[in-house]
Amino acid sequence: MAAEKPDVLVVGGGIIGTALAWALADRAGASVTVVDLDLSGIYASSELNAGGARATWWQPVNIETCRLTLEFFREHAEEFGFRQRGYLWLYSDPALFARARQVLGLQNRLGLGVEILEPGELAERFPIVDRGLEELCGATFSPRDGLVNPNAVRAWYRREAEARGVRFLDRSYAAGVRTELVAGAAATRRRVAEVEVVHVRARRGADEDGLLRGILTHHSLPEEVVAGREWHRPDVVVNCLGAWSALFSAKIGVPDVTEPVRRQIAMVGVHREDLAPGVELQELGMIVDASGLYFHPEGPHVLAGYSIPEEPPGFDFHYDGDAFFEGEIWPRLAARCSSFERCGHLRGWAGLYAVTPDRSGIAGPVRGFANLFEAHSFTGRGVMQSWGVARGLAEGIAGSAAPGIDLAPLARDRFGDPARLVPEDLHI
Repeated sequence: MAAEKPDVLVVGGGIIGTALAWALADRAGASVTVVDLDLSGIYASSELNAGGARATWWQPVNIETCRLTLEFFREHAEEFGFRQRGYLWLYSDPALFARARQVLGLQNRLGLGVEILEPGELAERFPIVDRGLEELCGATFSPRDGLVNPNAVRAWYRREAEARGVRFLDRSYAAGVRTELVAGAAATRRRVAEVEVVHVRARRGADEDGLLRGILTHHSLPEEVVAGREWHRPDVVVNCLGAWSALFSAKIGVPDVTEPVRRQIAMVGVHREDLAPGVELQELGMIVDASGLYFHPEGPHVLAGYSIPEEPPGFDFHYDGDAFFEGEIWPRLAARCSSFERCGHLRGWAGLYAVTPDRSGIAGPVRGFANLFEAHSFTGRGVMQSWGVARGLAEGIAGSAAPGIDLAPLARDRFGDPARLVPEDLHI
């Protein structure tokens, strides 16, 4: 079946792919098609995250793309459920806290307004933190950070993209890629000539029969579920597949360093009568404990997550339930906050981080290709970098002579040069 030729084919309709489609249509007036197996986001990393939004990072490119994205969230605060409640980050490692002090100047030159708090100030400023203070060497508080509804943000990008003519093909899968050599002034390069898109016969909405989950975790596409095939011949192709980016890269012979890693989040029930004196739960933002636990209020409850250090890579969506809550979440909550002594497990879920060796994303043109770009693997912060990355990459694809957002530090080829890595220690 012949398909209308799009200027740009975006492979992956998560929050980064959807934001990029909007930015391309808005910035460059491009004709854009987005293909995704799961556009409703049942298994999308951006739909399964904790909803934190911060610019408090240690690398300039991550600070700037997040800072610009948070400005965008503030402009749509009511629609996106953006609450500027800040991030409180607790430290027990003196070396890590010393590093936090060192980068404070950079962060605040870029407008973040980060404060250093000594242990004695914590209980007064944040009475929720009333246990184990003797273990802490200090904290940082970032008042301009906050919490956001990722679903609402992604829905806005898609609605605005569709209003500009972007086509979204749901239950669609980039099954094959054909490349060809092209001669240029600088060197001979390859280009993506065609992408085979397979349409899957599956229910829309909830994945009751588990078909999508099976494909996303085992990467097998039973022939009996194929509803149709078509070849797209785009001018530009962009890999925005997040945790699945390496699967597309392998089709064209590009080594990919991204690993999918499971992250689990629990919803915790809290008794109001247990709250410590002076604690107003709804006034809190995100708190990141020195143990690696992170939590914030979510309606009348608390959302809490913890990244198990020995978690193996893999496409795993299983939630460990009570065992995860009782083994990883509750002990850390109760050790830091008396308000959570009697908290209870309500429910939870698991999603995927797309993790790179330096814990920073990959964005920009793919070396050796004339028309292939990528934007993925933001290690849990795709939502909070979405606007900045989408705008910056759209400018690059459109050929802007002086792009306003410099994504060059996130180029894939940095992994071949240790001096060019963009390491982030404040990932959770």
